[in-house]
Amino acid sequence: MPINSLTEYPDIQLDFRAAPKTEAPVYLAQGVTPLAQAHQGAFIRNAQNQLLYVSDQHAYLSSDEGETWQAFSLFTQAQKLAVTNSHSLLCTHSGVVLLSFVNTGDYHFNWRKKTNKPTKSCRLFHYVLRSLDGGKTWQEPILIQTGYAAVASTLIQLKSGTIVLSAQNLDYLAARHYSLSFRSLDEGVNWQASNKLDIGGRGHHGGCYEGALIELRDCVWFCIRTNLDYFWHAYSYDDGQTWTKLAPGIAASSSPAMLTRLQSGRIMLLYNTVYPQGKTEFARRGGQFSEVAASWQREELAASFSEDDGLSWSAPVVLAQCKGAWLAYPYAFEVSAGKIWVTTLQSKLRILVDEQVILKSLLQTD
Repeated sequence: MPINSLTEYPDIQLDFRAAPKTEAPVYLAQGVTPLAQAHQGAFIRNAQNQLLYVSDQHAYLSSDEGETWQAFSLFTQAQKLAVTNSHSLLCTHSGVVLLSFVNTGDYHFNWRKKTNKPTKSCRLFHYVLRSLDGGKTWQEPILIQTGYAAVASTLIQLKSGTIVLSAQNLDYLAARHYSLSFRSLDEGVNWQASNKLDIGGRGHHGGCYEGALIELRDCVWFCIRTNLDYFWHAYSYDDGQTWTKLAPGIAASSSPAMLTRLQSGRIMLLYNTVYPQGKTEFARRGGQFSEVAASWQREELAASFSEDDGLSWSAPVVLAQCKGAWLAYPYAFEVSAGKIWVTTLQSKLRILVDEQVILKSLLQTD
């Protein structure tokens, strides 16, 4: 991996409530600056061109590009519901706003060390919410699946109008996670599950999970986290009803990807590489985590770009680096052409990425 130069930003303060704490400074690449935005993604625009994000039990709308925000309740007081940080938002072609999330208002996880298996009481249910007025009011929650669903990070609408969301669940007997998706043909009212994607393994972070979705020219791509030093790639040729053509894909650490189609037509992949730039080793985790000892390299957040709809990719460029930190679980939002808000769930990094400057730096390092 080519080494790109990084500049120290001592004023950036990370949040370590969901990640290891470090005193190391944050470094950013050329073309990356701190984001003057105090909130975390996912962000979208509604049909009224307002910015929208959600947190916990509220939706927030901005009519001034994020300068100020107005809060709206997602749930009634009687509902035992709260939105996890790992969720996804979509404004459909007709203007319906959808929120895919797992409910931290009723959550339990217990992994027995002696048996290396979860208890049957583990639960984290997956829901969808619909709003017909851009996010001000919300309909009754729609239960997508029970079990331990953990993450709901991607929600897309295809050219056909079909809506597809990424999902996962826990196989309690096999003691690992598997992936699947759900699709809707009626603007998110009803949902049908796809086939399950299971690559084996064992452990509370075993299996394949935390997948990202994007539509390509002739199919839908599901890019799924594994512990095997690469993403697992699956493809659907029937609008997310079934997943076929399963294969190992892009090299990556045991961390999720985010895929974004930019206004330029390029696809941007945000992820954590197997090793930090310039290195060939990194500490690994196994045992109760996973059957295979995996790299959890998250101190560098990288981006790769594809000009040909995912057939080939640029070398990864490190956008941000902080020794010992977890800059992982990224969200991307193109607020204007070539200007991308990138935030991370872990450590709450917030940066502004300039697509053209990053592409120029890639040419200089090739």
